Amino acid sequence: MITQFKYFCEKTDADFKEYNKQWDDNKERFIFLQTNLKLSYQLSFIKDHMNDNKDILAIRFPTISYMKKNKIIGGLKLGTGIMYDDNKIWFPKEVWIYHVLP
Repeated sequence: MITQFKYFCEKTDADFKEYNKQWDDNKERFIFLQTNLKLSYQLSFIKDHMNDNKDILAIRFPTISYMKKNKIIGGLKLGTGIMYDDNKIWFPKEVWIYHVLP
């Protein structure tokens, strides 16, 4: 399964407006990766919020270190998906990463 990664890097007010509209238009499709939780809680959160309409994993304001170390992100980059239960794997169609540039 191929997962597309989309990066939203806000530099201007126009970027903010454009990205905000895209995120609002697709909010029913999101499962947010809770970056402040341990891996087991992140997986539990994903499992609890999963349904047929959810096909985007959304991440807001992750650090570079977080993106390198997180096992969920690493698994998606390797194409192994997210194992959320015994032998159940979720492959989001897209991963949206929102970051404000300094």
